[in-house]
Amino acid sequence: MTTRRNLIAAAAGLVLGASGLLPGAAAAQDYPTRPITMLVGYGAGGQTDLIARASAKVLADQLGQPINVVNKPGAGGAVAANELRNMAPDGYTMLFQSNAVVNAAPFLMDRVDFTPDDFEYAGMITAYQTGMAAPKDAPYDDLPGFIAWAKENPGFAYAALSAEARMYMDRISEKEGLQANAVPVQSGAEMVNTLIAKQVAVAFSGGIHYRYPDEIKTIAPTTTFRHPSAPDVPTIEEAGFPLAMDTRTVIMLPKGTPQDILERISTALKAAETDPEFIKVTEAADIPIMYYDAAAAKQEMQDTYAKNKAILTGSD
Repeated sequence: MTTRRNLIAAAAGLVLGASGLLPGAAAAQDYPTRPITMLVGYGAGGQTDLIARASAKVLADQLGQPINVVNKPGAGGAVAANELRNMAPDGYTMLFQSNAVVNAAPFLMDRVDFTPDDFEYAGMITAYQTGMAAPKDAPYDDLPGFIAWAKENPGFAYAALSAEARMYMDRISEKEGLQANAVPVQSGAEMVNTLIAKQVAVAFSGGIHYRYPDEIKTIAPTTTFRHPSAPDVPTIEEAGFPLAMDTRTVIMLPKGTPQDILERISTALKAAETDPEFIKVTEAADIPIMYYDAAAAKQEMQDTYAKNKAILTGSD
């Protein structure tokens, strides 16, 4: 029997269908209607955390809802990424992270099996000036100089924030016959402290060490390019180690997050390029701004996954 309620429901369905606004699409169009949680896979105080919080401020201003930053350190961001993978794809939980958690960690850590297709990407905003750093008064200024010193000082300590850091030192040590001891750290801030306190001979940094030019120096960029902040220091590839990998900060969301939501976040993130406070934060820390929209971020994840797999595993 047709009732008035049935007719109203049918009419509402026709209106939604005619306009293309199915319930999920309607929710995406209204997004966001409540606070958003932004996970960060490192401890507080490091470069990723610094940029995450600056980005969260821009996103909150643009989206009109609070962005709550929650640090979930562990396994170079893999703990946070695994948590994100199990969250609802509704746009209310995102991860601000180094893209290395997807394009490098799976080839270095036994229990990490992420692929680019496991997540959605809303954009990228900064590039890391990743590299080997040392105390300012260390008796070496580049990678060959460090290797010569390390051969005379077996058993030296180095700070490792991620599996990539261990990979770099393992490859260098294997080729040069070095004896190194890893000191695990949970954040960029902790890594910096070990250098300033001279508890380690070198550390692998995401770039935050450039905030301390009087106390720390770069001895080898691990990027494909020389760092804008240290243009005279040769890269790891120039020193004879074909291991350079470029890394960027990326906003990741659970697989299945509607494209409309990804585009909404991507557009909001672009505002960081010209936001005075965001620029102030990045300039103070010597962090290059390099915005990629959602589509470009997805392509970058796929491209670097393939490239890094070849570097880290020796296979295509």
